Amino acid sequence: MTDIVIAYGVHVRDWPKHKEVLDYLNAKARKTGPSHWMYPKNVDLHRVEIIYTKAEFALALDKKDAVVIYDGHSRIGQGPVFGPENVPACPDKTKFPTNPWGDHFRMGWDFASVECLMDIIYHGTNPKEYTLPKGDPKAVSGPFASGGLIKVLSDTIKAGNANCRDRIGWRELSTCWDKASARKDCNGATPLSKRHYWRHFWNSYLKAFDFETFVEVGTADLDATKLACSVLYMNSCSSLKYYYWPLLRHKNKVKSSCVFYLTRTAYGGQTTLPFLKLLLGGVDPIKEKDLFLQDLSGVVSSGDVLWAE
Repeated sequence: MTDIVIAYGVHVRDWPKHKEVLDYLNAKARKTGPSHWMYPKNVDLHRVEIIYTKAEFALALDKKDAVVIYDGHSRIGQGPVFGPENVPACPDKTKFPTNPWGDHFRMGWDFASVECLMDIIYHGTNPKEYTLPKGDPKAVSGPFASGGLIKVLSDTIKAGNANCRDRIGWRELSTCWDKASARKDCNGATPLSKRHYWRHFWNSYLKAFDFETFVEVGTADLDATKLACSVLYMNSCSSLKYYYWPLLRHKNKVKSSCVFYLTRTAYGGQTTLPFLKLLLGGVDPIKEKDLFLQDLSGVVSSGDVLWAE
């Protein structure tokens, strides 16, 4: 019997594609619990479970030989996030003492580059700022590190000459953009007041300048797992860019044989149901990777080709 676990992240669980999966299972499988089904109805070949919490996701990764699908936000590489239904874009602190948008399953690079206004202010989060290394920047793990950006930013700190008008440089937001640094989120907090930014750019959606900053990420939650599942499909924006190397590093460390399916670019949430149908139809996601990739690539946009390892 194959265990299939589908983990839905915050916000995405409210989308119609989530309901389509539930409707399909209720019509084609036998319900055995609030979020459990057996497929097909008369023969127990596949056991499907749908989960919604970070703790359940961690347990799923450790479920021996399970096929695990995460359908949700990548959070710009900060990690999957989970929560109840109808979580608002900026949750009220009294209703959400722990902000789901900032409570990530940590499985990424050392840091992520996030937008100050479109992410931190918009979602009412206050992530810890990543401290640039004073020593060898080559020791940094991150998608920006290999391009020399960390060294450039570190050099501007040492020289003390990061100009507000420079294209890049590590600068305190309050020094260069005092009005932006004083912006309040929906809870009245000012999480940008002491933050640094490395780049500013024109945000056409905001019709204003936004600022990219570095926040701490790491792999603490992933490191606590044995990665005993047989397949992990990270069905989230640019999961190949954000999570492949940390996943591969942990896979080698714990001697796991888990196969990864990842998206190259945009969100591919429409592929969860087709992925599930292939599994239930008996297509082997380990031995027949090409069939999965070929079938699913016809569902997603041409820019969002799936990749498997």
